[in-house]
Amino acid sequence: MVSVTDVQRNFKYILDNLVSQNPTLILRDSVAEAVLISFEEYKRLANLEKKLLKNEIFSIMQDLAVKNKDISFEELDKDIEYAKKHAPSSR
Repeated sequence: MVSVTDVQRNFKYILDNLVSQNPTLILRDSVAEAVLISFEEYKRLANLEKKLLKNEIFSIMQDLAVKNKDISFEELDKDIEYAKKHAPSSR
């Protein structure tokens, strides 16, 4: 843990010595404000988040496929056209 003041005064040291080893918690007035992490850790977390999101979307699509298995494509097309016609415009 380091204070905002320490970060301002010793950024190069913190970046070179602390962040590469562990995430570094930054405190402002003794309250957690931010965390500095290495770029490698950021990429790892971003990829993990992307994988989790893909899995969640895939799961939702599977659930919808099961729920809609008895609905014809014609009925789906009608529902889509109805939604397009009656949905509020975002423009």
